Amino acid sequence: MKFVIQFFAILVSAFIAQWFLPWYSLAVVALAMGYFFKSNANFLAGFLAIAVLWFLKAWWADAHTVSDLSTRVATILMVKNKFILMSVTALIGGLVGGFATLTGALLKYKRKMRWY
Repeated sequence: MKFVIQFFAILVSAFIAQWFLPWYSLAVVALAMGYFFKSNANFLAGFLAIAVLWFLKAWWADAHTVSDLSTRVATILMVKNKFILMSVTALIGGLVGGFATLTGALLKYKRKMRWY
């Protein structure tokens, strides 16, 4: 249950943050959520939340514009299909979100450790 709550918290807060801030604001949001949520699957929650968010944003932008920009970019990058391009975008965003969430969780763990 913690995983689902963390997933949706990262998804919603990163979506709101990306309305007003640049793309890398998702790393700050994911780091904060990794710090505040205690979960065994921090990387997976951050990875899936940001990957789903970026895939849906790429699909939404492609579906609601009249241009064929994604098809042209896919052709330039020598990718056969625009959905592969959207998946690569989701993979890159997911890696950033996953590592940021893991970093936040490890910062909390490191803070609790005592060095004698």
